[in-house]
Amino acid sequence: MDQHADTGALNGDGMPGAARIEEVITLGNDTARADPSLRGLLRAATQDVHDRLHRHAGFAAIQDATIQWADYRRLLARLYGFYLPFEAAAGIGAERSTWLAADLAALGEPRPLVALPTCKDLPRLDLAHSRLGARYVVEGAALGGRELARGLDRLLGADAVAGRRFFIGRGPGTGEAWRDYLAQLSAAPPEPAARAEIISGAVATFAAFEDWLDGWSSLPNGWTGYRGDVG
Repeated sequence: MDQHADTGALNGDGMPGAARIEEVITLGNDTARADPSLRGLLRAATQDVHDRLHRHAGFAAIQDATIQWADYRRLLARLYGFYLPFEAAAGIGAERSTWLAADLAALGEPRPLVALPTCKDLPRLDLAHSRLGARYVVEGAALGGRELARGLDRLLGADAVAGRRFFIGRGPGTGEAWRDYLAQLSAAPPEPAARAEIISGAVATFAAFEDWLDGWSSLPNGWTGYRGDVG
């Protein structure tokens, strides 16, 4: 999977190249011209990778209610391996990784959590604007997670919470959390440099997430390593 075809080449710091961001900031993109708000610019810059992730085999199998137990556990282990280091890098609480840990325990994950591989190829998120952009990825994913949770009824049972705590997320509070995030976006500085930093954080996080999820289904249940332990 060539995630850089749409997000632009990454520089040495793991952030997207300037060309892709400049195109969006200067409204050289049809989607960006249609909605020049910061939210619209983020949508324009990440639409391609967002669409590809929507078609990801694991997420699509959940949506279609066809995912099997072993594959679902592999997918959750992969998600845990991303969210655990991401939460630390983005300076947010260990909320999602805690939900994933609970789901893996409910599914009988045989490996201790410390033995699961984690993504080492995250972008640099040491600047506040980069972190704000990175959160666009995970806060938006939480909205789609509630729909995916319903696709697990066949596998887990219609009323079961255990095993899909991650996808349920904040439940009814998910929409409120998204609105709070959008309010933070609206309050961000309007200067092009700040906007470019925010968009770069989102694009680079999407690229890292897509890379990390690639090849997830080929991993055996007892697997304990990952191609040099990098994302």
